[in-house]
Amino acid sequence: MLYHYIKIAFRNLRKYRLQSVISILGLAIGFTCFALSSLWIRYELTYDTFREGVDRMYYVRAESETDDQGVSSVTPYPLSSYLKETFPEVEESCNTGAWNSEFTYKGKKQEAFEMSTDSAVERMFEIKIISGNRDFMIPKSNKIAITDRLARKVFGNADPLGEKLKIWSDEVEICAIVAGQNRHSNFPFEILKPSVIINEWGVANCQTYIKVRPGTDMKAFSQKLYQHEIEKGRDKLTHLVLTPVTAMRYDRPIEEPTVKFDHILLFALAGGLVILCALFNYLTLFANRIRIRSKEIGLRKVCGSSNGNLFALFASEYLLTLFIALLTGLVLIELILPTFQELSNVKTDASGLYLETFIYFGIISLLAFLFSQFPIYYFRKRSLQKALRGSTDGKGKNIFPKVSLTLQLIISIGFIFCSSVFIKQIYHLHTTDLGLARADRGCVRIYPVTDGLKEEITKLPSIAEVYPDKHDALFPSHSRFYRYFTEWEGKPASTEGITIQSIPCSNRYFKFYGLQLVKGKLPEGNTQDHILINEAAVKALGIGDPIGKTLSLKDYSGHTIDGVIKDFYIAPPTIPVKPIMLDFSPMGKNPQDDYSTTVIFRHQPGSSKLCKQQIEQLVKKMQPNAVDTYISFMEEEYEKFLKSEQALLKMLDFVTLVCILISLFGVFSQVTLDCEQRRKEIAVRKVNGATASDILRLFFATNLRLLCIASLIAFPAGYLIMKSWIENYVLQTTISWWLYPAIWLVLVLLLTLCTGWRIHRAANQNPAEVIKTE
Repeated sequence: MLYHYIKIAFRNLRKYRLQSVISILGLAIGFTCFALSSLWIRYELTYDTFREGVDRMYYVRAESETDDQGVSSVTPYPLSSYLKETFPEVEESCNTGAWNSEFTYKGKKQEAFEMSTDSAVERMFEIKIISGNRDFMIPKSNKIAITDRLARKVFGNADPLGEKLKIWSDEVEICAIVAGQNRHSNFPFEILKPSVIINEWGVANCQTYIKVRPGTDMKAFSQKLYQHEIEKGRDKLTHLVLTPVTAMRYDRPIEEPTVKFDHILLFALAGGLVILCALFNYLTLFANRIRIRSKEIGLRKVCGSSNGNLFALFASEYLLTLFIALLTGLVLIELILPTFQELSNVKTDASGLYLETFIYFGIISLLAFLFSQFPIYYFRKRSLQKALRGSTDGKGKNIFPKVSLTLQLIISIGFIFCSSVFIKQIYHLHTTDLGLARADRGCVRIYPVTDGLKEEITKLPSIAEVYPDKHDALFPSHSRFYRYFTEWEGKPASTEGITIQSIPCSNRYFKFYGLQLVKGKLPEGNTQDHILINEAAVKALGIGDPIGKTLSLKDYSGHTIDGVIKDFYIAPPTIPVKPIMLDFSPMGKNPQDDYSTTVIFRHQPGSSKLCKQQIEQLVKKMQPNAVDTYISFMEEEYEKFLKSEQALLKMLDFVTLVCILISLFGVFSQVTLDCEQRRKEIAVRKVNGATASDILRLFFATNLRLLCIASLIAFPAGYLIMKSWIENYVLQTTISWWLYPAIWLVLVLLLTLCTGWRIHRAANQNPAEVIKTE
């Protein structure tokens, strides 16, 4: 019997080839999007979960006005021991630092993840020494430890103990081999080196981690730590916040990932909506097939088929469709897996990935099957009654298909609207005035000092201008300097002080970067302690006219404000512009000039790739043993702020297209069925004088009503969603009124093109032939 049901199911899939293909592809794509995004989410949520007691490990940071994330990424070295001594809730604490590094062995450069360590780090992160000694934990020693995995990669089966590597410009000796840990970690260390100890509260240069005692009330402890103030001389540290080690990837991460965690959640939601859209589409077609097969169902009932037999017949066809969609989804995963792993950085073996994906597919298929049972049972029962009684459905017929099509259109319109606003916002961020000239500006920084580099870069054909002075690049900046002021004329009583980022500047620097003066004048002549401030600083100071006023700190000499500049954006677009001052005081010695050379330049329009190639060739010629060379272009650096949005936009565009195709095909299938079922009605109308245009209007009116109902629901919902999303950005586009009619008219056009020819063919059939066959 099962074989018979499967054979009938295959026959029906072949009979409705186009409908079956669209449904299967829609479900497969939805399965794939949802399964991969769910896998991605689970991967992000399980970093470091292999560590024993990781649920009690926390990253300690302090709130910071100057950091883009709102919290500092580094803290003072003494904080670790202070927390352990002061708070009984703290079981262990340590200081460390972790970063991607580069080392050289026998002239070959390789990359590795480096981490500073001491005995406290060893206990906290369960570092196990396989061979060698602990000299790599002695401060200021030139000894390091490497993992067994890195040892095999670099030295093969040879003993690496005593071998020497060159990390950047420092020569170090391997004194120990440690056990490598799971790479699914925020600390996938391969090289361990001594911690740099600067035991001063005024210097923040390390990351502090704690492990709390079992049973600690984290809500109470977090509040206690946040309210605790640490004062050491002139240094003050307040508002400490705790981030679970397992949440470091998505809770104000140190480095933004390629795709932000909330964008991954949005993609998972999009995949779920695609599944829903495809499921509604298939259920509509499936219900219509049951209606068409009413005579077959009645005959089976007369021949002795039970309700269970009929249910098994329909369920086998439905499950077969889901199974084929599952297999198609696995094929899609195989095709896009390399791209997915590159984008998501999910590092897992293929077998594990497919196993998890299959589990997600199974869960989704089960839910989809359970969801389908009511409409299958309902239409099966109605079809049986109709076949046995020979009655019609009356006025209530086709309610389910109409509701289903409306839901599909709601999802599709919502996707189109949200994607359109998304594109408009990204375009706005690319084209709006950022308050500075970023086109064609670049910078090269080389370690060590390279004499004559600036003069040689000037000679390159791709270079239009080289900035002559020794200022650092405005963006991206390799260092930041801040000043704190407590005194100024007109200071509000509620304000204690203000922290302002200070950027060394000159008239040439101001003009090179195209900064815009809003009020006042550029400092001239003796410019010692003369500054310009941005609009954000004016607002923070709380004064109407800052020109001529002085900013100072108690008894220290002040800075005179000569003018106000327009806010310029050198931070991610979700971060508000911070108070900035341009200091026109004569430049002192830049400490970085002792170990590096920086050149700021403007290249010829459209020649960034050529410019980079020429500079790289020049650097190899002038400094073949350069420790590091960093070439950056302002436009490319700004694009990095939007990399997550760009990735999400590509994914949303794809699922939007899929939803549109599914919805349009659903409308087409329904129109085809209606034309087939209403052939006699159309013929009678034509006999009574109706024209082909009248028939066309009759069908179009039905589709337009569904589209209008869907639009009335989708547009307001889309507006509320996108309005909330746009508010995350400092520079916001407007949700223009013309988007609504434009999207609606495009959908009307697509519906007309998709169904018009089918309705036109039905309306132009010979009524005599139709009535005769009916």
